[in-house]
Amino acid sequence: MRRFCFVAGVVLVAFAGCGGRKEPDYFPLVAGARKSMRIITRSVENGDTSVTVEVKPVSVVIGERKLPGVGKVWVVETPHDSGPSSYAYFRRERDAIVQLLPRRGKPAAEFLFLSLPLAKGKSWFESDARRQRFEVVACETLATEAGVFLDCYKVAVLRAYADWAMHQWFAPGVGPVKWEIRSVWEKDGVRHEQYRVAELVKYEQP
Repeated sequence: MRRFCFVAGVVLVAFAGCGGRKEPDYFPLVAGARKSMRIITRSVENGDTSVTVEVKPVSVVIGERKLPGVGKVWVVETPHDSGPSSYAYFRRERDAIVQLLPRRGKPAAEFLFLSLPLAKGKSWFESDARRQRFEVVACETLATEAGVFLDCYKVAVLRAYADWAMHQWFAPGVGPVKWEIRSVWEKDGVRHEQYRVAELVKYEQP
């Protein structure tokens, strides 16, 4: 399931967006761009609640690469506190951002990450299997530690047959600036609930 443009503490004002004359880039991909977010996790297990807060890098745009079995894609790295980084692969098309998942001995799986241009009320499924449904539910102003972002599209992501939901906010010229996920599951007869929210605190671009 991708691009951006900002430095913490500066107010970003988009020249166009929801209803504007020119559609800005809601998933810019700039080689060397880095994002850090504050992530708050609230977990409830058997009635006990715990909360963790961390500020960490969440993405580094490596650049365009040609990968065997995948083709030419944008590579985005997600660093981890322990263990190796993980990588996401994206292809930009005229009316879509497509995420690719390499598979050994098989063609890469493709998922429709964003259907462009974004517009309130627009919806799509990530693939023919229709595991996840995306819908643009709002266009709003969002304030974060990194600044105030106008004309943010709020995209809801819903999974079939699961108590799981996600919302993402995409800012023009910046890309994702906030996301939140709520999930509920049961294991060994114990109900678990988790709510995670992440907001942009810093954006760096070469």
